[in-house]
Amino acid sequence: MRKKLSLLIALAICLSSATTTFAASGSANVSTTTSSSSVQANAGTLNLTMDEAVSNIEKSNTEIKLMKDKIDTLNKQYYLDHSVAMQTETDGAGVDKLQARKLQLITPLTDEQNIKNQQYSIDVRLNNIKFDMERQYLNILTCSDQIDNINKTLTNIDEQINKLQQQINLGLATSDSLNPLNVQKSQLMAQIDSINAEMDNSDLIIKQYLNLDLNTKLMLADAKKDMVKFDDTNIADTIKKALDKDYGISEAQNSIYIAEKERDICKQVDNDSSGNLSTAESNLLSVQGQLVTTRNAAEANLWNKYYTLKSDENALETQILSKKAAQDDYDKAKSNYDNGMIDKLALDTAALALDKQKNLYQRAANEYMIIQEEFKYMLDGHASAQPSTKSIGISGIDY
Repeated sequence: MRKKLSLLIALAICLSSATTTFAASGSANVSTTTSSSSVQANAGTLNLTMDEAVSNIEKSNTEIKLMKDKIDTLNKQYYLDHSVAMQTETDGAGVDKLQARKLQLITPLTDEQNIKNQQYSIDVRLNNIKFDMERQYLNILTCSDQIDNINKTLTNIDEQINKLQQQINLGLATSDSLNPLNVQKSQLMAQIDSINAEMDNSDLIIKQYLNLDLNTKLMLADAKKDMVKFDDTNIADTIKKALDKDYGISEAQNSIYIAEKERDICKQVDNDSSGNLSTAESNLLSVQGQLVTTRNAAEANLWNKYYTLKSDENALETQILSKKAAQDDYDKAKSNYDNGMIDKLALDTAALALDKQKNLYQRAANEYMIIQEEFKYMLDGHASAQPSTKSIGISGIDY
């Protein structure tokens, strides 16, 4: 019996190694072929909407493909272990009988949990990439609008400089009165380089997410997020309910169930004659502690994300007020211009200030809504997953 069991275990190990190696080799070949095909198909110019960019991630992203390939390997491992378990006899004694019972009852449960964990990891990673894809896509658009506003502002400053120079030539102003305008012009020109670098970084990330040739020129369709305030009525109760359906907590509870079964097997078969029962009991205590840790982490993640959302909400409300003030200033300037009280240059200055504030508002609205989407995803059973973080900042906030 012991000899037969040893042969079965050895066979399982060998088959497992061969299966894993074969699967890894196959995945590498598929990945290489797909990558080569993508490079050829995506060279040149690509017109892209935000919905298309997000929806194409699952079928184009190399990381997601490799994670899905691992599901096949884990399924093969499950069926292999299940087959070995079905053929294993349990009428032996001592360690062999203990190993047999574990093969029959514990290993399949562990394999099944590994498959579920991998499927969950794919879901979390896919959604986090989707959130960041929206963030990078919208960042390119707002950066482009920001640069356009800066270029128009630079033209406006040049006109102000020319006007002031005429006054200097007539002795109506001193030459040092040009200094503030020259400083402002220099600062804005420096910001353009920084914003272009930020756009290039977002462009690179999008291409990597979609497995595109890096020489592809992306033509992004216009898009934006409309602000909808998050309803945080009874937020404490909402977070409590989210914990009840969190996958990480459920997985930890299942790990306790498996550990308890292993301990019970050791009690029945081994009775700690070889220290297996002590090990099983120690493992049970460990996974019980992991459940507490996971639940605490999930709750902390949810509250941290909620506070981030509220912080962004406050920042957005500030931008709303600033945009309204800029609109009022422009309306007043337009009225003064229509009545001949100011010239076109002054009106243009007010218009550019309004456009700048609209850009800052849209940046804040985009980020607030993406954070809200991330928070809702966490509330839907994904709180214990690593919370996604902001990948980009808002450049040129003070331009």
